[in-house]
Amino acid sequence: MTEYNNDLFLAPKTTQYGGHMVMSNVSKPTKTKYIYIDTKFRDEYNYLQTTDYNITLPERISDVKNLTVTAIELPVTFYNISSTMGNNCFQITDLSNNNAVHLVIVPDGQYNSTTLAAALNSQFNSFINNITETEPNEGDLRYLVSGNYSQFYSNSATFVIDFTVNDKGVPDKYNFRYKLGWLLGFRNPTYTVIGIFPNGGTGPYGQLVYTSEQFIDLTCPRYLYLAIEEYNKGNQNSFVSPIASSLINKNIVARISLDNATHGYGTILPVNKLNGLLVSDKRSYTGKIDLLKLNVKLLSETGNIISLNGYDFSFCLEVEHE
Repeated sequence: MTEYNNDLFLAPKTTQYGGHMVMSNVSKPTKTKYIYIDTKFRDEYNYLQTTDYNITLPERISDVKNLTVTAIELPVTFYNISSTMGNNCFQITDLSNNNAVHLVIVPDGQYNSTTLAAALNSQFNSFINNITETEPNEGDLRYLVSGNYSQFYSNSATFVIDFTVNDKGVPDKYNFRYKLGWLLGFRNPTYTVIGIFPNGGTGPYGQLVYTSEQFIDLTCPRYLYLAIEEYNKGNQNSFVSPIASSLINKNIVARISLDNATHGYGTILPVNKLNGLLVSDKRSYTGKIDLLKLNVKLLSETGNIISLNGYDFSFCLEVEHE
């Protein structure tokens, strides 16, 4: 019985066809290159443009077979409430004042429950005459946090609160679960706050209080995506992350878990596979491609581009090529 050696079977061999010699089973050895990319060295540096990076490598890498992300150094300088996150607003309709509509837009920033309550009540003061609460009939709509729950109450007027709108006042119900109302703990799209004083009301002066169904949660975002577009058709996307109305960006190559407990706002988060904060695709290509130009984006869990507010980040790519 003849034993076959697979290594010999796949080894290069030469076959003569008439006056020609043809060599088959020939392949180049695979080499590994590590590419360290820092977004401060992007093609056109504009300190105002900190969300979308075009980067040209110093040399072309030919015959690339696959790439993966091995490490990221991420400044935790993005806000938990911002216009780019799409979670900074809601709409109020004052039914007691000719159905006057007010769009509440919280300034971009890093908030905790105390500072957010102050920001919301400041907004209410600007258009609903909320001046003081020394008397029960002064001020109409108020927000407070009690036992980790959000609460709204009105002293006299009736308001409809709509948590579905975007910062243009346009309803956007598909992304309701990523908006400010959801962060405040409210699980319904709209609420009607009636300014009455029933017996046993739990407000400061016995008002009827509307309490959120869940705890307030401002620990967002909890994870980010790294998207890399290498301008080649052979990109085989492995990340599938469905949201309410679509799929996340097709160029996602890695998921970054955030560690708010030990690396909070203002710190640098080291992300790698050893500390469990990095999940990276090994992006393989259907044919031989070259790497020269890249477009890089950081995305939130909703697919919105994240702004680092003037900071740059860096990451390392491991590239296998012939």
